[in-house]
Amino acid sequence: MHVRLANRNDADRLAHLHEQSSAKQAGGFMFRLGWPFLSQYYRVLIDAGSSIILCGVDDSGRVIGFVAGSLDGKSRVTALRRKRFRLLIACLPALARQPMLIREVYARQNSSSVDGAETGYVVQSGAHEEFWAWLPEGGVGAVELHLKWLSLMRLLGAESVSGEVDKVNDAVLRVHRMLGARVVKEFTTPDGRRRLVIRYQVKA
Repeated sequence: MHVRLANRNDADRLAHLHEQSSAKQAGGFMFRLGWPFLSQYYRVLIDAGSSIILCGVDDSGRVIGFVAGSLDGKSRVTALRRKRFRLLIACLPALARQPMLIREVYARQNSSSVDGAETGYVVQSGAHEEFWAWLPEGGVGAVELHLKWLSLMRLLGAESVSGEVDKVNDAVLRVHRMLGARVVKEFTTPDGRRRLVIRYQVKA
C-alpha cells in the first residue's frame, strides 16, 4: 500500500468508499444522502485549507481506503456552510425519495458543537477526525493508514485529535481504543442516538 494526500480527482472514489463503509455501520447517516452528495461533500473538504485526507493506494493506483479530518473543525464547518446550496442540490434526489431526511439535514445544519453542549452530532472545534473507511480486505493496511494520518496531524501541529463513534459500534470503538484513543464524553444526538467523543493525544 502506498500513501498520499487526496486530490479533487479522488472525490468520487472517496464517496464510494464512504458509502460502502457507512452502510455497514449502525447509525450511519450521510450515506443515506446518496453518492452525488458524498462526491460533492468530499470536493468541498479537499478544497478546504484545513482538511487533511490521507489515501491508501494499491499498486494499480486505486484508492482502497482513506482517513479524512481537519486541523480546525471550525474552518471545516465554515467551508461546508459556504457550499451548503451546492450540497443541498446534490442531495435533492435522496430527499425526494426519503422526505424524512429533510428534518435530519436541518437538525445537523443547525446543531452546536458537542464539546460545549450536551447534545449535537460532532465536535466542531480543534483538530478533528471526520471519517475512516477502507475496503473489507483492507485489514492491517487500514490500521497502518490511520496511524500515518495521526502522525501527519502531529507533524502539522495538532496536539490532540477528537472524533465521534456511535455507542452501538463496539467494533469500531475497540479499534480506536487499541490505537490509543480515550473516550472523553458521552452525549445524545437530537435524533436519540448515544455517541461517544474519542480523543487521540498525538503530541506529548
